[in-house]
Amino acid sequence: MHLFHASSLFNEDGIKEIISIAGNPDKLRNKIIEAKKLLLRAYNFQAYHIPEDFTAASYIIATNHLTDSDAPLIMSYYYEIMHPSKDTYPELFVFAKEDCFNGVSIPKELKPILEFEKVFAVDRKSTGGSFAAIKTAENWFAKSDKPKHFLIFPQGTIYDINKDRAEDIERGAFWLAKLLGIPVLPAFIEQAVEGAGNRLVFGKPIYIPEDCRDFDPHKKIWLERVIEAQNELGTLTGIPAREAVLDEEHRTRKRFKPI
Repeated sequence: MHLFHASSLFNEDGIKEIISIAGNPDKLRNKIIEAKKLLLRAYNFQAYHIPEDFTAASYIIATNHLTDSDAPLIMSYYYEIMHPSKDTYPELFVFAKEDCFNGVSIPKELKPILEFEKVFAVDRKSTGGSFAAIKTAENWFAKSDKPKHFLIFPQGTIYDINKDRAEDIERGAFWLAKLLGIPVLPAFIEQAVEGAGNRLVFGKPIYIPEDCRDFDPHKKIWLERVIEAQNELGTLTGIPAREAVLDEEHRTRKRFKPI
């Protein structure tokens, strides 16, 4: 099992092919589409309770985070949902940790994919870095036609949602929702395991009032709705969500580790 790192599908041969076509946008796009379809099949990915207006309305998808395969899987599913109703390549703005760009989580050679896919690195160690990410997202949202969608992990790092607290949740998704006037869409993604069934469940949207100054109540609602979505998997499919398995690195929230 590859629990904490990107899928083994991103192998040396695949990386070499990406490098060879990185300067050709059409070939790169076609290769990414092919990879997305392969990823969904390899993980036998299924999603439940997607909003009926998803392809016509803008949302901030805010999900829990258990592996580095979470974003690629959701991005792949997003393409499958959106491309039948879009004349152009469906773009999902993704907030990602800096480790995605420095070779820690994803090989540096795959950086052309991140740039093509609107994956934006967030400096989580500074307030300025967070505001820069929000500003970039705001500018992107203002351009061209809607709907537009975002993907963000409010936990900020890999962690078990059942052990989280509302005060631990980052406020970026809620701040952006207020700024843009679009809802936060909670979701639970099962810890990804290649070759097994992997599932995503959406919860009810959360609307942030324009005059909101305190996001803590909304963080609590998000946490509750993600856990509700997790618990609903057993009812929906007859198979409960697989229990989260964390290594030593991920058992403690990074920002609360003793110095």
